[in-house]
Amino acid sequence: MNILLIGIQGCGKGTQAKILEEKFGWKHITTGNLLRENIEKNTELGLTAKKFMDQGELVPDKYVFQIVEDALANAKNGTILDGFPRNMEQLKYLENNFTIDKVVLLELSDEKAIERVSSRRNCVDCKKDYNLLYSKPKVDGVCDDCGGQIVQRDDDYEAAIIKRIEKFYNDTSEVISYFSNEGKLIRVNADDPINTIQENIVKALNV
Repeated sequence: MNILLIGIQGCGKGTQAKILEEKFGWKHITTGNLLRENIEKNTELGLTAKKFMDQGELVPDKYVFQIVEDALANAKNGTILDGFPRNMEQLKYLENNFTIDKVVLLELSDEKAIERVSSRRNCVDCKKDYNLLYSKPKVDGVCDDCGGQIVQRDDDYEAAIIKRIEKFYNDTSEVISYFSNEGKLIRVNADDPINTIQENIVKALNV
C-alpha cells in the first residue's frame, strides 16, 4: 500500500510513519530528512536547500523532485510519503509518476503545533531527537546516548514555524481538496495520544 501523511508541522507525521514502517514494512520517505542528509553531506543540492530552510522557506519543487524520484525508485513493498506533495505542482508530478492509495490528514491546531515544534531539540553528534514537552534529556543540553550537545534547529524557532504553517495552508488546501474529491482522504485527530492516533489510522486504512 502507498499512503501519504499530510498535516502542519508538529502533527506527528514522522512519529506515525515510523510506527507504520515497523508494523507493515512500508518505506518511510520524508523530504525534510532527505534534504537534511544532503545538507550534512554538503552536496550541491544540500547547500542550495539550506539557504531556503534557514529562512523558514520551503525548498523549491525542482530540487525536491530530484530526491523524491530516487527514493520512490527504491521503494518496492509499499510507501509512506511524509510531507510531499505540498502543492498542486508537486501533486501533478506525483500523479504522473506514482500511485497513492490513501491520504491521511493529521489535524492539529496551530497553537499546539507551534508548542510542539518549538520544543524540539537534536543532538549535534548522534542526531538523536528530543522534545522538551515529553522526551527531555536526563541532563539539560546533554545527549543521553553520546554526551553530545543538544541544540534547537534553525527551522524549529517560532518565527520559522509560523511562516511554514501559513505556507502549508496557502499551498496545500488544494491538495487536500483534490484527494477528498477522489475519495482517498482520511481525517484523523492528531491531538489524541500516539497509540490512539495509530489505531485510528490502521482502522481507517483497513489493514
